[in-house]
Amino acid sequence: MIPGIDVSHWQGDIDWKKIKEAGVKFAFLKASEFPDKKITMYEDEKFEANRAGAEENGIYWGAYHFFRTHVDPIHQAESFCNLVGEVTSLPLVLDLEVAGSKGSTLVRKVKSFVETCTSISGRKMIIYTSGGFWRPYMTYEKLTDVDWAAEYPLWMARYTSQWPAPIYPWSAWDFWQYSDHGRIPGTKASVDLNWFSGSLDDLRERFLPAGSQQSVEETEEEIPAPIVIENNPQHNESQESGSEETTTTGTTSGEEIAGSIEDNESPSDPGQSPAPVTTGVTEEVNASSGSQPAASTNTNENIPCLLSFFQYAFTAKKKEKKINPQESQDWIDDIVYRDKKRR
Repeated sequence: MIPGIDVSHWQGDIDWKKIKEAGVKFAFLKASEFPDKKITMYEDEKFEANRAGAEENGIYWGAYHFFRTHVDPIHQAESFCNLVGEVTSLPLVLDLEVAGSKGSTLVRKVKSFVETCTSISGRKMIIYTSGGFWRPYMTYEKLTDVDWAAEYPLWMARYTSQWPAPIYPWSAWDFWQYSDHGRIPGTKASVDLNWFSGSLDDLRERFLPAGSQQSVEETEEEIPAPIVIENNPQHNESQESGSEETTTTGTTSGEEIAGSIEDNESPSDPGQSPAPVTTGVTEEVNASSGSQPAASTNTNENIPCLLSFFQYAFTAKKKEKKINPQESQDWIDDIVYRDKKRR
């Protein structure tokens, strides 16, 4: 799986060079929304800077719009597409997590927005949502109301240590937001962490425009900095109450907000490290002797670096100790003699 993040103005200034060095391959960037009870579109003040930073460092990016129901969906779609302009990397994204309506009415608005953005950009949108929102709001009246969504990629939010099950009508998820309290180099604030369910080649083939020359440099010899997930009891409590929306876009008011995340556990090992690990012991010995360095004995490139170290340290073949039969017999005779003397 491929690691990624999603950010907005809440993360402040971001050092995208450090983000790349941490191993991030893609990023979803907040572009816009129509705030509650307002008819003027809000443009995220960090969108252009984040897009430029991602492009300069070879990180695939996708722009998302926080969807509202109080503004005409076609107007939202046109405004969003005009802001983003030409889509040169990942497809546009619908961020669906709050609503002022439900059932067929909401489905009709969401479908209209998705189809309009797809028509303007020429590429199918990615739909971001969670089971905690999708089931009670989008399938409120009829399950079949959402059959049309199956043809669009799913970016699912679910904070759990278990492999997340998909949402109807999707058979599987494409992107998974598994934490909203990650800490990585390049930003002082917490950041949302994501996985893409495929290889880097899969990501390029499925989600980059045809003929795109953009590429992410794969530096397998470098070990990405660790991505840390923080525990936030206060946030977990609010999720359990069903009143907290996912943190992709900040706070909202005046609309119904569903419990966007079904579980609040931090995943113990949601994926694998993208870089192999070698130890420096062999290199140092060979350097001192002037000989060519030996190949690393660790051939499993998918084990995280800490596990690779333990694997090397504890499973390396130990030097066999030769046993002298005479010494063993003398030791046994000595023990038997002392035992007889005590009696």
